[in-house]
Amino acid sequence: MKRPLLALAVAASLCGAASAQSLDTLFAEANEAAFAGRYDEAAQLYERLLDARVEDADVEFNLGTVHAQAGRLGHAILHFERALRIRPRDPEAERSLEQARRLIAERRARAEGEATIDTGGGIGAALARPFTEAGLAWALLALELLLLLSVVVAVSAERGSRRRVGSALLASLLLLGLAFTSFALVAERGLLHDGRDAIVLRDRATLREGPDPRAAPRGEAREGDWAVVLGEEDGFLRVRTGGNEGWAERDAVGAL
Repeated sequence: MKRPLLALAVAASLCGAASAQSLDTLFAEANEAAFAGRYDEAAQLYERLLDARVEDADVEFNLGTVHAQAGRLGHAILHFERALRIRPRDPEAERSLEQARRLIAERRARAEGEATIDTGGGIGAALARPFTEAGLAWALLALELLLLLSVVVAVSAERGSRRRVGSALLASLLLLGLAFTSFALVAERGLLHDGRDAIVLRDRATLREGPDPRAAPRGEAREGDWAVVLGEEDGFLRVRTGGNEGWAERDAVGAL
């Protein structure tokens, strides 16, 4: 269990001294409940931190951990994924995410002989995963400035000189870096597809023809699978997952 004291302190500094004490107390209570095995209580307390707009990888990781310990593996995957979006390449979060997915696959294999889980994302998500959106944005800005500088040097240098040739070569490499970084940033922001990335939280969640509990079923969504939220209406989300598309109850799917 991780302890995001720095993040809580930063969040509290934005809210005032009273909030600082409140958030610190809330986090301590959540940890105490988690260590005591009161996972439902701990989850509710960590959720209150998120409701207070504490955006922190450790809070997300802790919440994923208590959900996993309570057997709610879809919720665990959601929060481990969120933790990795805030702090990419965190070894504990990556290991916990892999373990949660493996447990769901094993559960399916025992029940149905099927042992796969849709991790989604595609090549764009794979490229963006090691980076934060802010990091990609800063890298893009730095590459643009370096490219501008290399062009200025190349133009000002004598034709055929080593400086001009070297600057032109550097500019070509920077253009490749710009292309990669731009693509990764677009993928990180979810602009390569319509909708918002999400995780299915409930196994065999019914996908219906319309946003109404009386609407005819048209498929199912499986716990832990990757999904894309395409719309929202009357407490339902229009979801695409695993080749199926339909309307699922809001609490059956968690957006990233």
